[in-house]
Amino acid sequence: MGNKLTGDRGATWVSVHRDSTMQDSSKSAFISTGKGENVLIGSKAATLYLSSSSLKLHDKRCSSRESVVAGSPIGTGSKPQSPAQSELNADVKKPGTAPGRSTAYSRRSQDDESVSTEFSKLQPIREFTFTGYDIMADVEPEPKVEEVDVKPKGRLQAYLDSCNLLGITPVTYLSKQMSNKGLVMRSHSIGPLGARALAIALLNNDVITSLDLEDDGIEADGAKAIAEMLEVNSNIVDVNISENCIGTNGARAISKLMKTNQFIQSLDISGSNLVDSDAYLIADILQNNTTLRELILSHNGFCEQGGYILAQAIANNDTVRILDLSWNHLRGKGSLAITASLQKNIGLRKLDLAWNGFAKNDAIVLCKSLKENTTLKELDISHNRLDKEGIGYLMQGVKDSDGLEILRMGGNSITPELAIIILSCIAQSDSCRISLLDLGSSEVDEDFLSQLDDLQSTRSLNVVHGQVIKRENARGRKGDGIDGNLDAVYELYKYMHEHNYRVIDLMKWLDKDGDMSVSREEFKRGMMVAEVPLTEHQLDEMLDKLDMDGDGEVDFSELLIGERDFRRRMRRKQEREKAARKEKKKLQGIDKIILTSMSEKT
Repeated sequence: MGNKLTGDRGATWVSVHRDSTMQDSSKSAFISTGKGENVLIGSKAATLYLSSSSLKLHDKRCSSRESVVAGSPIGTGSKPQSPAQSELNADVKKPGTAPGRSTAYSRRSQDDESVSTEFSKLQPIREFTFTGYDIMADVEPEPKVEEVDVKPKGRLQAYLDSCNLLGITPVTYLSKQMSNKGLVMRSHSIGPLGARALAIALLNNDVITSLDLEDDGIEADGAKAIAEMLEVNSNIVDVNISENCIGTNGARAISKLMKTNQFIQSLDISGSNLVDSDAYLIADILQNNTTLRELILSHNGFCEQGGYILAQAIANNDTVRILDLSWNHLRGKGSLAITASLQKNIGLRKLDLAWNGFAKNDAIVLCKSLKENTTLKELDISHNRLDKEGIGYLMQGVKDSDGLEILRMGGNSITPELAIIILSCIAQSDSCRISLLDLGSSEVDEDFLSQLDDLQSTRSLNVVHGQVIKRENARGRKGDGIDGNLDAVYELYKYMHEHNYRVIDLMKWLDKDGDMSVSREEFKRGMMVAEVPLTEHQLDEMLDKLDMDGDGEVDFSELLIGERDFRRRMRRKQEREKAARKEKKKLQGIDKIILTSMSEKT
């Protein structure tokens, strides 16, 4: 009997057979191909399952069973033998052939008197398909030949073809990166045509995910080409085309792209010569794109109006996590609007406002925003116009904030004494989570370091600061805390004013001989006895200013002149404080006005 197999050797009629006297099933089995050759398939016994076509051949064989019994050799004569008949002949004529095994038939008798009688008793049982033993199991597999990746050559060729099409010379440095995940091409001056050639080559590139073309001079036309490419290529998620002066036209192309692109997560267009009118294009990105996570807008020309436009979009965006507005010209209404927008924004984690014009009024609004915003983790407001009062308002917000963790404020008017106050605000707050305080290059003194050590023993806090000042002239008394840069004369009269001392009372107490004149040594001894909060060095500076005629003594008229100057300065200070209170009261509701205005326009 036979069965047709399909395999690597082609289709052939085969028969698996076994001598009935063979008892050891561990010996090799053979496949007879009907052509007189036997094929070893392994040391395991194989099973042949028959199909319907095999049974038809069996029926045909049964019709000639009588001739087999009569001793007529099967397959003789002019009629061609079937593969099954050839197989039977092989069993009859070659009893020495290696035994095989077949489960397609059952033997009705164990009598092995004649081969022809045995064949006449074979009957088909049922139809099977060939499953089970793999005839190639014992054959050693051919070694796999690793496929050569021809895609890198294809990607490179795409770039070379696009350069040839535009008639420009390919950039060798760029050619080497066509198969990298990150394509970094900075300061190579490829120009608008080079950017277009690259854009054509990247249309179908499925490897590059990051594109960095910083300072390549691509300008507006190059930005348009890159934007057109990104409309097709959805594999690039990080785009940096900063310092390319793309201007309004380039920004318009990028804005149009970002309205529909849902793949780009980081966009850097800093140094693009953007102005206030271009803020509308950036606002469209913030309002319509939901996948962008990082937006870098530093080193542009956004001023007061541009800041106000951007603030409206910032307030309503909750997907951007990192926003960089450093090195612009934000101030006035624009800076106020941006600080107020933080009260509504719930998406930002890092905001960079360094090197702008944020001042005291902005700090007042920012104070309230930090108290209400719980999602902002890092704020950089370094190198702005924050004075002592502005920093005070800012630290009030930081003190009550339970979200801010990193604060960078170097480059503002921070004295060693103010640095201590900043540290005290953090130490006194239970809700403050500041873990990194960056004071830039601001100088600090030894008292600051001492207080910092105490604070670091109770909480995790890292502080960046400038040079440490050692106060060699400090005395161990009440006046040690007075800054040497302060006006010592002003401090003297301030002390007298607080203790209700008159100039005449001071002169009578110091002047022992009644000539209404006091020497420098007498004056210094009197100040130390009265415990006026001035160091010896500050006393010397004060006497230099009071001794107007330079005779080495301070007389009554010189003290009166100093008192008149002090009262004039006091009046000016009171006027400034009064104006500041009015301004603060006015600014207390300005954030609500700004937010209401932005909501109406939205």
